[in-house]
Amino acid sequence: MTTLPVAWMLARAAGLVAFGILTLSVWLGLAMSTRMVPPKRRPRLLGWHRTLAWTGLAAIGLHVVALLADPTLHFGLASALVPFASPWRPAAVAGGVLAGWLALALAASFRMRRVLGQKGWRRLHYASFGAFVLALCHALTSGTDLAGLGGPVVAVIAGAPVLFGVMLRILAPLKPRRPAPAAS
Repeated sequence: MTTLPVAWMLARAAGLVAFGILTLSVWLGLAMSTRMVPPKRRPRLLGWHRTLAWTGLAAIGLHVVALLADPTLHFGLASALVPFASPWRPAAVAGGVLAGWLALALAASFRMRRVLGQKGWRRLHYASFGAFVLALCHALTSGTDLAGLGGPVVAVIAGAPVLFGVMLRILAPLKPRRPAPAAS
């Protein structure tokens, strides 16, 4: 009798779900920061952005726990938490590990916004682009779920809005706010 590789299937599913949720978070963050979203809708969408970030992190946690529980792959704690420590596809796994740590730092930065200041918080959020690219590379290279045509299709669907938002930020930067004139 063969048993279903439940942990392995859960790890794969949780990883793909995490990527999808965090991609939505990046899209929403870009939509707000490029001012594609009307100002009165931003506070509510910021809440969704935070919720998506933390939900994506929970899915990453499930991905890691399922990998640790998988009896076939024999992933150790170091392989799941330390970049390049995995004997199995070390560069591909390292991309996922680094993306996960960056995602955690970005999500935690919501609580540290006052300490970091607006400028520091915004600079830290530029790391979301690196996290996105690392996560996409991890998804495309670490497993077989996105082999064949599926990988490029997912890359275009996930990456095109991110690329559009980044180009919009570069080509149409936000105008600096001018201080209000002093009362005479």
